[in-house]
Amino acid sequence: MLHPLIATVRRYTVFPDAEAEYFLSLFSERKYKRGAVLLEEGQIAHEVFFILKGATRQYFLNGEGQERTCNFSMEQEFITDLESFSRKSRAASSIAALEPTSCMVITCTDLVTALGKSPATAEFFRAVVENVAAENIRRTKALLSLSPEKQFNDLLRDKPLLLQRVPQRYIAQYLGIAPESLSRIRKRMMRLQKS
Repeated sequence: MLHPLIATVRRYTVFPDAEAEYFLSLFSERKYKRGAVLLEEGQIAHEVFFILKGATRQYFLNGEGQERTCNFSMEQEFITDLESFSRKSRAASSIAALEPTSCMVITCTDLVTALGKSPATAEFFRAVVENVAAENIRRTKALLSLSPEKQFNDLLRDKPLLLQRVPQRYIAQYLGIAPESLSRIRKRMMRLQKS
């Protein structure tokens, strides 16, 4: 059976078996309990995580010391603080497991080596970085121009299992609204679906 990591890479680029085996050999598998911190704000992100099973939340503390969720990642997705990872700077965000989570983990050193040795790996990570940049632009545009209700609908379209797997308070943080406002949005949506 094809490893989920290789299957994910092959959705973006041709990945010859020899390069795939080499790339996979650079990863180690780790398991995290619910609530475990994979990366803490202020540390340097030396690793990239590929989620095999589970879900994570990426968040930061605002000027008042309140948590603000900026990303959710689930199966077959990569997660790290990209700026910290690429620039060797202190992470501006933390990453925590929302449920028991199993990840494939690669270090920065090993990834840099793989990028030099494997053209397919280099092509894949170029595509990943482009997708992250495009997603960041889309997310900023949504925050500035869409209502919380429209953002919530888009989030459910993109990650339909989110409501079953993520506490409502984190979804509200992600949308920049109070949990009570999210409850009202959900009730309105349920009424519309019934009619």
